[in-house]
Amino acid sequence: MKIKLFAIVLIMLGCITCSKNSYNTNPTLKFESVNATVFPQPSVIIFKLQCTDKEGDVVDTIWVKRVSKVAPCEYLDSAAAFVIPDFNPPKNVKADFDFTYNYPVDVSGQGGATMSGCTNLGASLTDTCYFKFWMHDKAQHASDTVQSPEIVLLQQ
Repeated sequence: MKIKLFAIVLIMLGCITCSKNSYNTNPTLKFESVNATVFPQPSVIIFKLQCTDKEGDVVDTIWVKRVSKVAPCEYLDSAAAFVIPDFNPPKNVKADFDFTYNYPVDVSGQGGATMSGCTNLGASLTDTCYFKFWMHDKAQHASDTVQSPEIVLLQQ
C-alpha cells in the first residue's frame, strides 16, 4: 500500500513540476485571422491577434507594417506604431487585439484607421501585400513578429 501511495505522489509531483506555463516574460503574439483575403473598394479590413504575457505589462506599443509585393506599390511599405491603452491587465494575461482599417482612405471624415490603394503615375493598381505585427511591453520586452496571409486590395 505504501508503495502505491508513494508512486501516486511521485507521479503527481512530476506532473506539477514538469508542466509548462504557457506565459512568458516576453509577450507572445499570435495571428488569429483576417476577415477576408481579397478586398474591393470600399471595404473594412479586420485583423485579429492574440497576446499572452507573464507579467501582464502588455500596455505599451504594437507595430503594424504593410509590405507590398507589387514593385510600383513599394512606397506604401511602412510601419505604424499604436499605443496600447492601459487596461490594467492581470499577471498571466491573455488579450485579444482587433486592427480595423477602412479601404480605401475614408474621405467622409468619419475617422478611423485608413489604408491607401496603390497608384503609380496616376494609374490605380491592384496590390498584393501582407502585414507584419510585433509589440513591446512596458519593460521593453519584444514579442515575436507574426504575419498575415497575402491580402489583395482591388482597384476599380
